[in-house]
Amino acid sequence: MKQPLQNTLLGFAIAMILTCAVVSAEPQTSKISDIKYQRYEWTNDNDFEGHAYHRFLATRLPKGLYYFTRMVATANINDTPEKETIVLITIDEKVSSYPYDSDCVQAFLLITETGSQVGASTKKHVFKLFDAGTHALDVPTKTSIELQSPPFVFTQPPKDAFKSRDSVFELVDLTGDGILDVWVKFGYSVAVISLQNGDFREIFSSYTVPGPLPDPAYVDLDNDGRYEIKIPYSIQIERVPGAPYLPWMSLYEWNGNAYVLNNERFYAGNDDFLIRLLSEYNYQMLRRGTFTKQCQIYCFYLGLVYYYRSGTAGAPGGYLELVIKRGGQNDYVQAAEELLKELPPY
Repeated sequence: MKQPLQNTLLGFAIAMILTCAVVSAEPQTSKISDIKYQRYEWTNDNDFEGHAYHRFLATRLPKGLYYFTRMVATANINDTPEKETIVLITIDEKVSSYPYDSDCVQAFLLITETGSQVGASTKKHVFKLFDAGTHALDVPTKTSIELQSPPFVFTQPPKDAFKSRDSVFELVDLTGDGILDVWVKFGYSVAVISLQNGDFREIFSSYTVPGPLPDPAYVDLDNDGRYEIKIPYSIQIERVPGAPYLPWMSLYEWNGNAYVLNNERFYAGNDDFLIRLLSEYNYQMLRRGTFTKQCQIYCFYLGLVYYYRSGTAGAPGGYLELVIKRGGQNDYVQAAEELLKELPPY
């Protein structure tokens, strides 16, 4: 009698655990399946629905500028039962007589409660995603997002990097807290808006550059329910014909409060980046016969990869010390000096 009773109790306990798991998982599944997206094209933005959201920006535009609602979504992205409306709006400037030939002047992400009618709510959060700096427009916003550059990348993006018409956002639970976050891609930049401590705020932003690289992406590397963010970049050497733009990757992970860089995790077991850097560095040294500008840059990133792989002085110390000894571009020299301070003596 004792064994059947134990089996019964064990079965009951397992059933309770599975039931709780199903109940706890259902709301998040429901949220994701209930997202509704609407994209607006240049040719049909004159309808009422697209224009209804412009009143939230509450600024009369000068002649030649106009609001354009690019994308709208409705979903529950906070800790209340009600849904929110998320809207991507740009201010564009007509630059020619062609009907849809224009430049983006400013871009905004609007989060507002969903009312009974389109645009009926008065509660809002407005984030400025981009400002070309060409017009002093007094659009009231919660905050302006200052895009961060990937660490140890010293080449600024081209001026038109954020003017791409390929603007889009996606709602996904990046932080694993059961609440949807807003992943925004605008031109060659990425920003993440999330509900944190009862308020919407930016928890990540970065730019990358155009080129033969994959887009910025989020990926759950360890299947723990929290997504890491991969920001691709090119190791660019300006004004040096024939110098290849080798790929570089910055990996960020959620620590419960912010997205922090963790390139050690990405480069520790990745031999492809190291081999390509070594090959190009050796080729340039043999080809040039001296320590040139591109040799210094490849040398710096070699030291950085070794730094991420081992965190000791040996090989990274050798390459980074070479960057300092040979001098040249101050950004790389200063970064190498700071990295060497963190390495243990050898």
